[in-house]
Amino acid sequence: MSSQDLFERIVASLQKAALDPVHWPAAAGLIDRAVGVNGNALLISSGADRVCERISLWRVCFGGRRCEDLEREYFADCWSRDERVPRVNRLRDGELVSTVDLYTADEKEISPAYKLIRQADMHTGLHVRLGGVDGLQVAWALGECNDTRGWSSAQIAAIEQLLPHVRHFASIRQVLADAGALSQSLVNLLDNSQTGVIQLDGNGRIVAVNDPAAQVLRRRDGLLDSNGSLRARTPQENARLRRLLARALPPIGIQGSAGSMTIRRPLSRTRLFVQVSPVGGRDWDFQAGRVAALVLVVDPERRSQLDPGLVATALNLTPAESHLAVMLAAGHSLSEIAAATLRTEGTVRWHLKQIFRKQGISRQTDLVRRVLALGGLPDESG
Repeated sequence: MSSQDLFERIVASLQKAALDPVHWPAAAGLIDRAVGVNGNALLISSGADRVCERISLWRVCFGGRRCEDLEREYFADCWSRDERVPRVNRLRDGELVSTVDLYTADEKEISPAYKLIRQADMHTGLHVRLGGVDGLQVAWALGECNDTRGWSSAQIAAIEQLLPHVRHFASIRQVLADAGALSQSLVNLLDNSQTGVIQLDGNGRIVAVNDPAAQVLRRRDGLLDSNGSLRARTPQENARLRRLLARALPPIGIQGSAGSMTIRRPLSRTRLFVQVSPVGGRDWDFQAGRVAALVLVVDPERRSQLDPGLVATALNLTPAESHLAVMLAAGHSLSEIAAATLRTEGTVRWHLKQIFRKQGISRQTDLVRRVLALGGLPDESG
């Protein structure tokens, strides 16, 4: 098998894993083979300030097989004390760093985490951090290099070629996880009420949409249905959307690739997040109505189901403070909140401190837990 054929198999496997994480070990095994490593570990989380507060996926795989014992041992004995974690969080997006450089000489002698990594033969590997929308964070550790001479430029190039596809895999998975739609069939995805779902055939024609997507298209809220084809409202964004669709739906025999973009909306300061992903292969003729690409449309305003008025009443907050708390609970960073509310980040931080003082807390995660806990309360304002 040529390196290009193997790369295309990896991309296809990542797309399957994005819709159902049970396929991740197979993708991980292909990556090991292509890059020339003994295994890899992947962590996907979301949270402000690059802190992994909400972990949604943790997988350690060797030779295409998941090592659940190693996963459990790491979290039980090492996670909270792993000196590597804050250093990975501070890496530049896409920067490859040697694992041994993430620990000091003293830590290599006494750190339980480094001891476990060494036992797993991953201490001579590489680490990389990838970011995404709504606080998405990906920490990916590649294991020991199979070449005794060390990492070659070809191996580094292969890893860098895979990074955008791993990022898209994590982005799609996070969108589906937030919507409670992981491992659902293409038909069942249409029942989801949190995230817009648009299914396209091999010619880019709309096959089906769910209710949230239909509302966006009907209002022409950044996206619209143009005689059965999906379009963005502005020429510039539509040109970019067409390029995404072309990559997801290439000619038969060529592996499609995923991509994402944000789209301006005429009646809102927030943008839609659009994720395009191929579904299945491209090696046979398309049947009428067959779903060949999936378009996920995330509306930040829709995702926040919490009523700021309810939050203000329950937590004794001002309207400005309650809107800040709700946006923070929806996964927005302080800088994103400042931009969306036309305030400075300093003003947003001042409001946050006032909330902390009223609630007797000192961490954003404590506030998020309290706000999310209100999600099950009835709105008695009426």
